[in-house]
Amino acid sequence: MTSTIELRNTLTLDYEVGPFISLIVSFNEISNKNDYLNLIETVKEEFIQKHDENIWPRYERKLRRFNFDRAKHIGNGSGVALYVSFKAIHSFDLTQPVKTQISIDDTMNVAQLIKEIESQLHYRVLILRDTDFKLLRVDNGHFSILNLVNKPIPVLVNNDKNKYFMLVKEYLSDLFDDDDYLQTVVVASEENRKLFNELADQKTFAKDIVSKVDMDDLGPDKISEMIDELNQQFFDKLANDNKIKYEKASDHRLVATDLRDIISNALSGKIDTLYISEESYNKTLNDLAITTIGFAGNVLLLPKSQMPMNLDYAAITLKF
Repeated sequence: MTSTIELRNTLTLDYEVGPFISLIVSFNEISNKNDYLNLIETVKEEFIQKHDENIWPRYERKLRRFNFDRAKHIGNGSGVALYVSFKAIHSFDLTQPVKTQISIDDTMNVAQLIKEIESQLHYRVLILRDTDFKLLRVDNGHFSILNLVNKPIPVLVNNDKNKYFMLVKEYLSDLFDDDDYLQTVVVASEENRKLFNELADQKTFAKDIVSKVDMDDLGPDKISEMIDELNQQFFDKLANDNKIKYEKASDHRLVATDLRDIISNALSGKIDTLYISEESYNKTLNDLAITTIGFAGNVLLLPKSQMPMNLDYAAITLKF
């Protein structure tokens, strides 16, 4: 799983020396070790067209030592991103659909990792019925059913639904006392969801995320359908939250839309959030993204339709 901190640490290592090979490997296209070795030959051809052939062996050794077969099975992902410098190699597991691509430049091409970080979703799902409940953990679209020990039963409160739901709420609060940063989506009938939401803590439960999947038919396929539905709602909410955040910053004159102003703020570490349109992404904006991440700023790579004011790039700046 790729994290912003992990990427920032990679981008700010003092000992890194270019040129950099940025290699995105799709497991659909490169499915075995032989495919991977053939890909290395393709990388070599592109590398020696741009750089001294004498330094290629330093890169080749790192690529050949990478355990491609092992990486393929980590987390059942879609691929892996490899970044190779003169002195080091870094790998990031990918979960989003990708195409195999090669980039050789004086900086890393971080577009795919930005998308990967944006796409990560982690939450819980409480499937709540009158007298029973299940709990799922969702990580990037993959779900697992949690084993619940000593879960409350309705007979303890004479099948009083209000009291039973309160027991469930308290049970979950105790269970996740040290893990309350994850939101929990309640999947229930409208009546039960409304009742439980009245009892639940606003911070922990995502009350504005709702599933319309039939509660009486929640087999594996239906659960997968439900997860897709919930994921989309989370992404839609995130897009709306980003829009509101930019509008508020604009009201306080804390936005920049001129590229020169954005670059100046980035070099000073004064960018809170950098917005880049996918259609406009180029080397300049890639380097700008790297600088922003290096100063602990956020970078969003969005479809043009989701960009503030339909711009190619924009930034929320920090006030010092």
